[in-house]
Amino acid sequence: MSELTNTHSIDRMVVRLEHLDKLLNLAGEVIITSSTLHELQRDMVDASVQRRAPTENNLQTIKAADESSRRISQDLHDLVMAIRMVEIGETFKLFRRPVRDLARSLKKEIDLKFEGEKVMVDKALAERLVEPLLHLLRNAADHGLETPIERIHAGKHEKGIVLLRAVEREHETEIVVSDDGRGIDEKAVIERARLLGMIKPTETPNILNILCSSGFSTRQRATDTSGRGVGLDLVRTMVNEFSGTLEMEQTLTQGTTFRMKIPKLKAVNIIDGLIVRCGQSLYALSIDKVVSLQGIRTEEIQASLDRDRFIRYLGEPITLLDLQQLLGAEPSPQEKEGIVPVVVIEGKHSRIAVSVTEFLAPAKLVNVPLDTTMFGADAARGISGTCIISGGRVGMTVDVDELVAIATGEMLTQEEGHEDAQAFSDGDKAASLLDMGMGTQSGSAASSLPDTTLMKHSQEELINKAKLSANRDKIAARLDETGQKDLSGSDVSDLLDELTRGLMELQDSLLSLENQSDDGELMKGAFRRLHAAKGNFAMLGANNPAALAHALETLLDYLRNGRVQMSQDLMDLMLDGVADLIKATKLVPNEEVPENTQVRGRIDAIIRGLQANTAITDPDQLMGSTFTLGPLVELQLLGALKQGSGAYETFLRFKPSRQGDYLVAYLTLRKLCYYGTILASLPTVADMENGNCGGAIKILWATSLDEAKLKATLDELAPLYNITEHQSVPTNVFRYDLDAET
Repeated sequence: MSELTNTHSIDRMVVRLEHLDKLLNLAGEVIITSSTLHELQRDMVDASVQRRAPTENNLQTIKAADESSRRISQDLHDLVMAIRMVEIGETFKLFRRPVRDLARSLKKEIDLKFEGEKVMVDKALAERLVEPLLHLLRNAADHGLETPIERIHAGKHEKGIVLLRAVEREHETEIVVSDDGRGIDEKAVIERARLLGMIKPTETPNILNILCSSGFSTRQRATDTSGRGVGLDLVRTMVNEFSGTLEMEQTLTQGTTFRMKIPKLKAVNIIDGLIVRCGQSLYALSIDKVVSLQGIRTEEIQASLDRDRFIRYLGEPITLLDLQQLLGAEPSPQEKEGIVPVVVIEGKHSRIAVSVTEFLAPAKLVNVPLDTTMFGADAARGISGTCIISGGRVGMTVDVDELVAIATGEMLTQEEGHEDAQAFSDGDKAASLLDMGMGTQSGSAASSLPDTTLMKHSQEELINKAKLSANRDKIAARLDETGQKDLSGSDVSDLLDELTRGLMELQDSLLSLENQSDDGELMKGAFRRLHAAKGNFAMLGANNPAALAHALETLLDYLRNGRVQMSQDLMDLMLDGVADLIKATKLVPNEEVPENTQVRGRIDAIIRGLQANTAITDPDQLMGSTFTLGPLVELQLLGALKQGSGAYETFLRFKPSRQGDYLVAYLTLRKLCYYGTILASLPTVADMENGNCGGAIKILWATSLDEAKLKATLDELAPLYNITEHQSVPTNVFRYDLDAET
């Protein structure tokens, strides 16, 4: 079974023209605002030299420039986020081939359906969804859907349905994977978990937490499809990374549904932050993580044996910790006698309260992520980056989710003395809490993506760019070897981008053709993409992939002309060939692409078999066919013309008789040899000898007979050879295509 073909990382995106137009308009506004500020600066300098106060016009200009810059910055931010958005349908299409192969491997009938393909998601999320969705689809196909005979016995249609759906909501995107299979046997899951020691006999189990535990599987033995217990664990990890929630609904014998609810990405590196001061240090907390700001009297802060300090918020006790102390620094000094400024913040699964020195104003800030490669991932836990606050002051951006995870991890150790908690490293606490059932994902509030997550993807893209840039010299050297000296490194990148997109679209077209082989538009699209791929590989000097694309093109042409019928095996072969072409895009032009002799051999065997049976037996089709002449036949024809003979195309139709058509045609050819030289025939003599002949033949020949004598001769032969129709047209060599490849 083939895996999902994941293309090499592409460091560029398709941008809509409307977005570029908006960007140009905003660039123009920036230039205008800059010019206005430049003129204002000159006026203010003159006023300072002349020791006069700013005019009312100066003040109005400052106000207008401030409003304009704020609007432009917001518009730019919104536009950049819009540019990053892609249709989720492009990700969904990637799964058509793997699900098809799964169905064949598992001997099941699976109908993969899509809904909400036009829903827009951030490119970072679209890329990260591929592997988790693949695992959910595998589980649905292997564990969920029954075999056809089981489904019929259960009163279902023999073909199972797997649905991929995207739903856009106000603050989140919901990705759903559902099937109409057998559902999950919760008793079997719980029994297996207890057997593995994952839950205690008296513990109330959470089915989703069990299924998402690393290493858990209901299978006794792993297969190529599932059984290693990593799929759902990977899904939950990805969902947590994007601050989302994973939910499951299932009904025994009716099917299972998994819902991934991912908060909409709000910014790449821009946050709406609440600025607070702790001593001399400034910190920014994401506003959507802030629940409440309170000034708590000292006497309202309580303590108990099982909790160090806590306050009551809406009647509920909430642990109170010092923000700066939680980050590993000295406690925040309190400047107001008897009053403690407190911020109630919310992480993924719980809330805490943190004390600070002073609340400052909220502001829109640019977050600069910490370089973890330089300082280490644990150098500043709870801090996601730095930001510039008005007045040029530097502050630190707090990662609220991680801060709450640190706090709750410490509370777990202090309150329960859990043996396992003592062994957890700081980096494992947040994930371990969820594994141990300390909080349910369905109950957590939706929240925005931490800036570090998106910035991590941005850094990955930058790394990919650096790798591509580093390979430019190697690419250029390889191009010199293959003789493609006119291509630069950027040309190669463009060709590879075009190749990758075209081949993925080709794969999708072929999968659609399997069930719609008579769709002319699909066929044309597949031809265009194959032809473009062949040309691009040739430009890159990749001869083996170019030859493979040409062979696939020939096979597709036979399918279009009806000379070969659509079948699963034929589609398997063509999809395997396209998969090889996609793999080749990762090698060219840096390396020589080896030929997959197995796939190429199977394709060539089909082509040879079809070429050995190329006889055209339909008289109407035969009449419109042309001859393909080799150099030797061309010379014979030119020689005959030079000697004064005439060259003719002659079409002969026979009436049915007890003798085989091929025998009548063969005998007619032998007779015509007395009157001239037969240069070519359709069908060929070899076809006739093999019995591949219909009720007509077409010949190219040279004879000394003029048109009148030729007609008279054929009229005489007609009753002797059952000829019912004959037509002869004078011709010359320039009418023929001398290239046997075209």
